[in-house]
Amino acid sequence: MKFSFNKKDILEVLAKIQGITGRKTNLKITSDLLIKAVESKITITANDLETVFTGTYEAQVEKPGILSINSKKFFEIIREYPNENICINEVENRWVEIGSGDSVYHIVSSDYENFPETPVIENVDFIDIAAKDLKKMVTVSSVVGYQNDEKRIYVLGSLIEKAEVEGQDMLRIVSTDSRRLHCFDAPFTGDLDLGSSRVIIPKKGLTELGKFIDSDIETIKVGVKGNHFVSQRANESIMIKLLEGDYPDYKLVINFEGMIPIEVERAMFLTLMKRVSILTSEDYKSVIFNFTENSLAVTITNPEIGESKEQLMVGFSGEEIKSAFNPRYFMDALNLFGDEIVTLNIKDSKSPCIVKSMKNNNLICVIMSIHLS
Repeated sequence: MKFSFNKKDILEVLAKIQGITGRKTNLKITSDLLIKAVESKITITANDLETVFTGTYEAQVEKPGILSINSKKFFEIIREYPNENICINEVENRWVEIGSGDSVYHIVSSDYENFPETPVIENVDFIDIAAKDLKKMVTVSSVVGYQNDEKRIYVLGSLIEKAEVEGQDMLRIVSTDSRRLHCFDAPFTGDLDLGSSRVIIPKKGLTELGKFIDSDIETIKVGVKGNHFVSQRANESIMIKLLEGDYPDYKLVINFEGMIPIEVERAMFLTLMKRVSILTSEDYKSVIFNFTENSLAVTITNPEIGESKEQLMVGFSGEEIKSAFNPRYFMDALNLFGDEIVTLNIKDSKSPCIVKSMKNNNLICVIMSIHLS
């Protein structure tokens, strides 16, 4: 096997797949990438048994072949290599020569026959979705993370389903960690076939997908086939293995009917949340929201550090509402909005607070209240 390529053609993709090949699995070879050279192209594959990336790029192939090589070391060598044109030559006993002339590396490759098999997924009924909307979906989902010891399927993954909003079909993503919930709707074109009414996609896979979404591209094709979510654009595709399990009924949580809408300036409220979060700690994560007539007082008392109080004039009227919330969840939610003004929707001391835009309900962020002792 012998081929050469231009550094700029694949350096960026090598950087992006490090998240896939860097994930620990029960197979050591998943830290490799597979390179197949045929005719005038090379195909690069990364597979962590959950997320599979494949991309095809221009190359000068002198001798076709296939090899499996450590992804991290290969990327670091290509990144630091002094020349733009780089030659790859498989010599003997799986040794690979990288470069030529004054700068040459020799590293050992793996037996490519042990590389995980790439799923063959054909005849996918793709829909088209704006790249910026798909990027937003991934961001909305990824903000709500999980601990390493998490076992709950609905926390490890995000729900994808078709939703009808004001007579228009939308692609909806829902992400929760049981303490907060984010819901985002995006329009699409085409016939959406989820195989079932809804699917659960691993958040880890969605995060990796986000790295390959180029906002300069207008649309991206996505679809579901069998037990995989598939995203495709030009010469690259990503397949994410779906999770099996049930997703709880979230629709009651995002229902803000009967709640009191309170308009706040997003940037100002975000800054306020940043200030009060300074005094939070691992044992004291919550702050108190006290809504009274035309006023919101936000206080925190942390015996380990100190206390703080912020007063804000808001358009609230009615009986006093006193609740506790994690300010960092508000910070995450507010950063997802581009609006100058958002509404905080609250009902009573035990109800969650729902953050949404004044303009539409495409993005809804729910922050659960914390029990006041």
